[in-house]
Amino acid sequence: MPTRLLVTTGLSLMLMTQAANAQSDGNDDRADAAVEERSGLEVITVTAQRREESLQDAAIPLNAASGEDLARAGVVDATQLNKVAPALYVPEAGGANVGYFIRGVGNFANNGYTNPAVAFNLDGVYIGRPSSTVASFLDVNRVEILKGPQGTLYGRNATGGAVNVIPNAPRIGILEGSVSAQYGNYDALEFTGVLNLPVGDRVAARVAGAYSERDGYYSDGTGATEDLALRGQLLFDISPDVDLRLSADYSTQKGTGPGLNIDGVYTFAPFTPTATVPNWQFVAAPDNVREPFTGLHAPQTLAFIHGNATAAPLYSPVEGYAYPARDDEYWGLNAELNVDLGGVDLVVIPAYRRSELNNQFNGAPFKAALNQDVAEQYSVEGRLSGNAGPLEWLVGAYYFDEKVEGVNSYNQFATVSFQDFATSTESIAVFGRASFSVTDDLRLVGGIRYTDENRSIDALSIAVTGVCLIEPPFGSPSCPQVPTVPVGLTLMDSLQQLDPALFPAASPITGPAPYGAFPYGPFGMTGPQALMIISPTPIDRRAGDDEITWRAALEYDVTPDNLLYASFETGFRAGGFNLTFGQEEYAPEYIDAYTIGSKNSFFDNRLQLNAEVFYWKYEGQQLAALGVDDRGNNSFYTRNVGESSIKGAEVDFQFLATDTTLIRGGVQYLDATYDTFVYDQVDLSDAGDPPNFLTPVTGCDYAQNMAPTRSFTIDCSGKPALNAPDWTINLGVQQTFEMRDAELIASVDGRYRSDRVIGFGYLPTGNSGDDLTIDASLSFVPYDRGFTATVFVRNLTNEAMRSLYQVGAANVAGVTLEPPRTYGIRLGYKF
Repeated sequence: MPTRLLVTTGLSLMLMTQAANAQSDGNDDRADAAVEERSGLEVITVTAQRREESLQDAAIPLNAASGEDLARAGVVDATQLNKVAPALYVPEAGGANVGYFIRGVGNFANNGYTNPAVAFNLDGVYIGRPSSTVASFLDVNRVEILKGPQGTLYGRNATGGAVNVIPNAPRIGILEGSVSAQYGNYDALEFTGVLNLPVGDRVAARVAGAYSERDGYYSDGTGATEDLALRGQLLFDISPDVDLRLSADYSTQKGTGPGLNIDGVYTFAPFTPTATVPNWQFVAAPDNVREPFTGLHAPQTLAFIHGNATAAPLYSPVEGYAYPARDDEYWGLNAELNVDLGGVDLVVIPAYRRSELNNQFNGAPFKAALNQDVAEQYSVEGRLSGNAGPLEWLVGAYYFDEKVEGVNSYNQFATVSFQDFATSTESIAVFGRASFSVTDDLRLVGGIRYTDENRSIDALSIAVTGVCLIEPPFGSPSCPQVPTVPVGLTLMDSLQQLDPALFPAASPITGPAPYGAFPYGPFGMTGPQALMIISPTPIDRRAGDDEITWRAALEYDVTPDNLLYASFETGFRAGGFNLTFGQEEYAPEYIDAYTIGSKNSFFDNRLQLNAEVFYWKYEGQQLAALGVDDRGNNSFYTRNVGESSIKGAEVDFQFLATDTTLIRGGVQYLDATYDTFVYDQVDLSDAGDPPNFLTPVTGCDYAQNMAPTRSFTIDCSGKPALNAPDWTINLGVQQTFEMRDAELIASVDGRYRSDRVIGFGYLPTGNSGDDLTIDASLSFVPYDRGFTATVFVRNLTNEAMRSLYQVGAANVAGVTLEPPRTYGIRLGYKF
């Protein structure tokens, strides 16, 4: 174990961990049903297996947290769920783009045609484009994090696992509500309100809303947010056997989106023995640029980039980064019908969701990335369940229809990709699950699912490349007088910003067609200084997959308080499309997962101790990352990289040391390795250049291919998976101090994560380093009154935590950071 952890072990005994075995807030029927009171600790009830059962009785790898615990930990969206689930990482990537990773299995869904590997479900509804989760965490009852493939009950795009967010439901016959206000540093404001209204004897309404805003974490103003979330629900108790719940939600996200720090620049240094990676030397940014939360748009950062980077192949100055902005809207409608058919229960969940994204961000970093996407999805799920003697069974069917239309551009100064696309996905599945009690203590469990998916894409991708024609006898080409491509959403948006005099021979703006090679820039002694090459790639494709996934498990109750289980489950993620020349399609991926686990309660349920060992095997693993297309342009696309193996163990506990002292903790050890990770990349060297000249910027091994065309085969086999630290440790304590008229609840949370890979290229600069963070809060709760007051601090030591590392345009290396130290006060009132 790292020395740093040993030094802090004493402190860790005072720290609080994951809310995996969370306590209930008890504020509605759903919360009352969600908590089973035992002597000693309370256990949250979950529905991860499509049935109600206590967390301790659920024979699957699972973390869960109540809404109260999420609020105490400061979890207001999915990016912060690692505080309560050590296996889950949700890094931000700019704009509305996030990635979901569980034990190194995951993906960045950075566009409207890339699919996640972890299923995000809100109120029982799968969300195909989980770019915003603000409304999801409004008036939340609990969150469930399922680890490993969920191919039987959740189906497509759940190879890594699933995240279930369940809101509080209306309570019939009860008038209640709550309001809260919060203020913190960075001028952070947050207001929330919930109202539950009885409407007669058999109907209830529940409305909830939240508004928050915050200045940027970065000195250049980026990282600022302004969020609004609203939800309204109606519950109809139609008869003793039938109830119907309707729900609608709306949310917006504005501000700048995530910020970006600059780490340095990789500069071309051919055949230099001391280069950081072969032929590339890393030039670290000065301290006043690398200082955490300086930002890309700070003057000293822009000056450093201007002096050290050049935009190949145009070789013009790197300047004119567009400032980020975000203006996104989300709508959702869903219903849940429950019918008791007399020994058989029917559940039907129809849903509709729509998102409209309008983002400008820097990402990798780029000069600018612009996304304007509209996504609509319709889904319906129906389930029948019941019991027949020793057999407990469930059968169901699922339908999903999603359409996404988008106009995107990715400007990298000398190269730009303009994309106009429409995608369609239709997925149909039938599934079943059964549990057979061989004895009162031994159960055999099996499940199977058949999925049939069809998809299509109709798109036009236009690549614009500026090429410098001035080549001195020694050194790189240089075109300092030629402007880089302006930022625009479409090709014409960009071209019309240029002076027509820059196209002296023929113009792509006024000519008969905007495609071809056009002399570009001021004329030099021998002619034009550069060329602008505009190449279209139309893509019109249809594809589909059908797959059977299944699960087999054994469950054994050693005692009523001690459970052993072993399971095998398969999963698959469908193939898809890219708007990338030469990489237009990718194949499905498959995963097999073996798990042995134990859940235990001791000392009259004052101690809960759960353990799990796991082994996952991946084939055809998909990885969405920034790469180079077959024309040599940077592009974000998904590819099948090979195989990986993931193994490890996780232990979590909860100990009620006294009636007022609760200690909780969790440890995960993870060994996630790419067994086979091989892909090809085009070689952009000139015909006369020697082999291994313009090599890839990578920390992986590679081999030069000279025929039939020059390329490189890059081999990252044996490298660790992304976002997969060897050790993740959460420890903590919650202490209640009882007074005459009130109680004080003190909570301290600690989280340690060992060094992990956060950069796609496995560069020596692309790791996170290890980090240890501490959160603390103190709440004043009067007895028999609704008033509460809480002071809190998160990331007490102001740890700079790197979450994503990318090398973007002009080989400028950017790093995304998790939030710095924040603190504030929250006042609340419940009635």
